[in-house]
Amino acid sequence: MFGIGFFELVVILVVAIIFLGPEKFPQAMVDMARFFRAVKKTLSEAKDTLDQELHLESLKQESLEYKKLFENEGDKIKGAFDHELKDLQQVQEDIRSSIAHANPLDALSSEVQADPPPEPPKVSLAKPPKKTSDV
Repeated sequence: MFGIGFFELVVILVVAIIFLGPEKFPQAMVDMARFFRAVKKTLSEAKDTLDQELHLESLKQESLEYKKLFENEGDKIKGAFDHELKDLQQVQEDIRSSIAHANPLDALSSEVQADPPPEPPKVSLAKPPKKTSDV
């Protein structure tokens, strides 16, 4: 522990007993044990916090990788749909042009336009005048 051997530890304890005296030495040992426990607990909490931060950083990095993956796949899907949409628009244009060229109604409409339809007779809803009789 701390690079201190057994003999060196015994010398330190003897000097502490002489310096503190037999009355204060037990309380000093208890205070020292509490201090070392507090330091150990603080170091453990700091280590746990650091581990959590590293874990959060790895989770953040992983989520960014997934985000990039989803964006790339979304772009691929959008590109495929855009390509299919262009193909469908081209087919629609082809159908419209073939309908415009082969529309039989256009030929019939030029023949039918010669005579306009007759106008319907006008009907009046007014009462007819009364006839007077010569009696």
